[in-house]
Amino acid sequence: MAKSQYERLFSPGRIGTLELKNRLVYPPMGTNVCVGGEATDRMLAYHEARARGGVGLDIVENANVDTVGGAGLPFGLSIDDDKYIPGLKKLADTIKKNGAKACLQIYHGSIWIKGEQRPVMGAELPRELSVDDIQYIIQKFVAGARRAKEAGFDAIEIHGANINGQTQFRSRVWNTLKNKYGGSVENRARFMCDTLKAVRKEVGKKFPLWCRTSIYEIYYVKGLKVAEYGVTLQDTLIHAPMFVAAGADAIHLSQGGFYDYAWQYLTMCPVEADGPAPNLDLVEQVKKVIKVPVIAAASITPEIGDQAIKQGKLDFVAMGRALQADPDLPNKIARGREKDIRPCILCNHCIETLPWAEGIVCVVNPALGMEKEFEIKKAAKPKKVIIVGGGPGGMEAARVAALRGHQVTLYEKERKLGGQLILAAIPPHKQVINKLTAYMVHQLRKLKIKVVLGKAITAAEIKKAKPDVVILAAGVKNLIPSAEDIPGLDTLKNVVTAEDVLLGKAKVGNKVFIIGGDLVGCETAEFLADRGKQVTIARRSQFIANKMNPDMRMLLVDRLRNKGVRMLTGVQYQQATDTGIRVHMRGGITSMAEIAADAMKNFPADTFVLAAGSVPNNELQAALKGKGVKVKCIGDCVEARTMLEAIKEGWQAALEI
Repeated sequence: MAKSQYERLFSPGRIGTLELKNRLVYPPMGTNVCVGGEATDRMLAYHEARARGGVGLDIVENANVDTVGGAGLPFGLSIDDDKYIPGLKKLADTIKKNGAKACLQIYHGSIWIKGEQRPVMGAELPRELSVDDIQYIIQKFVAGARRAKEAGFDAIEIHGANINGQTQFRSRVWNTLKNKYGGSVENRARFMCDTLKAVRKEVGKKFPLWCRTSIYEIYYVKGLKVAEYGVTLQDTLIHAPMFVAAGADAIHLSQGGFYDYAWQYLTMCPVEADGPAPNLDLVEQVKKVIKVPVIAAASITPEIGDQAIKQGKLDFVAMGRALQADPDLPNKIARGREKDIRPCILCNHCIETLPWAEGIVCVVNPALGMEKEFEIKKAAKPKKVIIVGGGPGGMEAARVAALRGHQVTLYEKERKLGGQLILAAIPPHKQVINKLTAYMVHQLRKLKIKVVLGKAITAAEIKKAKPDVVILAAGVKNLIPSAEDIPGLDTLKNVVTAEDVLLGKAKVGNKVFIIGGDLVGCETAEFLADRGKQVTIARRSQFIANKMNPDMRMLLVDRLRNKGVRMLTGVQYQQATDTGIRVHMRGGITSMAEIAADAMKNFPADTFVLAAGSVPNNELQAALKGKGVKVKCIGDCVEARTMLEAIKEGWQAALEI
């Protein structure tokens, strides 16, 4: 589709006095790349890329109005001192010079408490705040707003969604104050209302000002279901008009609250299982009760967003993770280049790892937060490059090397490109990975890279070709347990690999025993459970899928429980036969309440599935050693890991040529 087919998405918009060139918004996504509260060169480059990519509005992440009283991310942005104004001015100027309007979100944090500090609003709420305490905090917002305006931002957003002090005040659970800021649904909105009024008085009637707020606060029940908790939709339908009356030029809607730190991120950033735009109907309900523009996020695709604007469900579409994966998304859809969009795969790695990572990280886009370091520049001298392996690492290396002007040939032993991505996209709720594969394959074709399929190139052939550099991305081989590891297994005919199961190459009976309980084993178990199989997963260590990020692990393990998958941990394999297996339970963390520690148990099985891990495929590396060929190894052929490392190392290897 071209720009004309997204007519409403690319139509001009207005928030108060703020004129915007289109309806696409980059929402305030945390980066954790500041130093001492200051905007760093990394942050400037990060926002430069998103502004240059074509959004109409760039909302900079939450700047803390009180770093002592309401600590936020360890390397977050601060605005509680005039010393921050010069750096913030550079940030605002960078955004505006690259074609977008610049908005700064200000907030008072309350989760990440540092040292002995005792925030006036903290994770141990409720503390009985006096009216004077609250007025003190409001004045912190006022001072922050003054600095934001002085720094040259076009607008200010007050953060009242997800996890922060404003959210706590709206919650009937967290806010137990007995003064005018607690109690009734109206009183619980008073803190935001008074903050808006005070900030409006400071910045003036015509300066664009609005707030972000959560549609609801919810908690996790089970079976992927949630229930409303401290803030309900009905509360928001009362609060939103109050915020408008207090001076908000728009309402920016999000989800989540304080009940569960992990779960609120999953409601704020839906996964594939939730489907696209899962909260759009709720957004529409809020839109109906206010007369100012509505900005909304949460997996809203350009197609859905364009239609939602047409139908009057919202006014501006905020795209966070999608623009982290590809900052040029707006320009690409405007020019009809949708096949060139690097897709977000909804893995939430960027969200889950943020508090403890050294800056924001994206699985599919290594340049996120490292835009200058991963900048692709033409090579001084074109070189001949051979790449072995057509998985994510090999394809990314080929793309970047070709863009730098090198002569690239990629060899893949299979008849199809994709490597481990092909398998990764087969289990339930992973189909979005097919879009990543399609994007990568399209880039190779577009760049006219020579691809040789069905060819396992040898060391002799590589030496004869005389490449300047060889990049090995040969992936992994399945780890097959020995007879000592699992007695009797090597004699059986009903043993198959998880790979063959997912690809439909293996015949599987009704009672399946999966050996290996990490990601591959668990996803294969869900795949089989959805086909009516009775599935048991077993692993030696104490936790199922412990290498996954915790939030996504929670979802997967809960789905397995609800689909009747039996999960065994702390297992010692005793004897496998063609009808089942005997194991010794060593007291691990297990979902099987009927099995005590140190118990022996027989499990019937007509099929054994191997998902015990993998080992690097480094045979070609060994064969090239001493042959006078410069070799770079990337991804799984170095060590069995994830697509994050494969894509990043492929990009880096190509930059170094």
